[in-house]
Amino acid sequence: MILKKKTMIFNRIFFHKLCSRRLKLKNRANAVIIGGGVIGASIAFFLSKAGVKDIVVIEKEELLGSASTGLCAGGIRQQFGTEINTKLCMESVKIFENFKEITGEPIEFIQAGYLFVAAKEDTMNHFRKNAAMHKSLGLDVHILSPEQIKEKVPFANTEDLAGGTFCQSDGFADPNEVTQAFASAARKNGVEFYNKVEAVGIKLNGNKISAVVTNQGEIETPLVVNAAGAWAREIAKMVNVELPVLPYRRQIFITEPFKEIPDVIPMIVDFDCGVYMRKESGGVLMGKADPNEVPGINLHVDWDFMTTIVEHALNRIPVLEKANIMRGWAGLYEITPDHHAILGKVPQVEGFILANGFSGHGFMQAPAVGKIISEIILDKKTTIDVSELRYERFKEGKMIYEGQVF
Repeated sequence: MILKKKTMIFNRIFFHKLCSRRLKLKNRANAVIIGGGVIGASIAFFLSKAGVKDIVVIEKEELLGSASTGLCAGGIRQQFGTEINTKLCMESVKIFENFKEITGEPIEFIQAGYLFVAAKEDTMNHFRKNAAMHKSLGLDVHILSPEQIKEKVPFANTEDLAGGTFCQSDGFADPNEVTQAFASAARKNGVEFYNKVEAVGIKLNGNKISAVVTNQGEIETPLVVNAAGAWAREIAKMVNVELPVLPYRRQIFITEPFKEIPDVIPMIVDFDCGVYMRKESGGVLMGKADPNEVPGINLHVDWDFMTTIVEHALNRIPVLEKANIMRGWAGLYEITPDHHAILGKVPQVEGFILANGFSGHGFMQAPAVGKIISEIILDKKTTIDVSELRYERFKEGKMIYEGQVF
């Protein structure tokens, strides 16, 4: 199964590279999506599925999804601290669960659940409040005692825990597989993807989008979608829009194959210390945000910080002392001041659409966001009301803060 999956992903990547090399950059399009990660690929699919023709996606890297998307942990959760984030992820889970029926492309979505654990009673109270909100939205979340947590993950240390929450419909998927699947489906609808094509400018006619200038030529277009991830701020500056999105490094480490823990376990989030862990390729994947991290495009792996991550992981899963770290990598979060995405139109620039600032949740929200952004572009009623995620909220002083981030 794993070999078959890897072969399928390789074939998709090879096909995309081959097509990108053959295609000469179009000089006109109805829409240009800047960014070929999972957000850009999802928007391209849903927009083309709605019947929009002549859509172009440009990606500055050689492979789609090879920047932030391909370096993320692949988690898909619905347990958030705000209704809007919860709703977006609930809609995404519906799409992940029915991915082949919707796109025609298969993916593997492993719904092993997310287990949030709390060492502090204050944190547990926070979990209970969130769980009540989740249940009001129809999400099946369970509040667990330390004893119930021990039953679910017998290999975990629960002696210092106050409790936790668990949602079985949460899980994880391969970010690269999902990106390539969205891109394959979009290509079948006529979308053209160009790799190694970088946006270097955007032209305006008055306050209207008129063209995207790239390192390979110019594309005349009335519509640009900024799906540039950690580079979104730079793209926005091209139309004199100040976007409050900053890139922050996030690091992940993975052990060698490790049989002492079952192959399928929930994503365990030790909330008070910030470490998250799950099985991946037989090993244990673990990560944590560095509180001293400064913004910037930094993909250097800090092996000293790995020690901090491992220490926290060992406290929760003591048997990890028998495992060896195999490798580590660094990716980028695109973070906003309130840890919520910025979605929709920009009032001062006609034809400029934002899909940015996911603050570490872009992969899990990508299916819903692709669908909603396509609806916004077509002036349709959106599946979910995302007006509170509008660009203007920052100037209006109406930010909405997400507390369940790690």
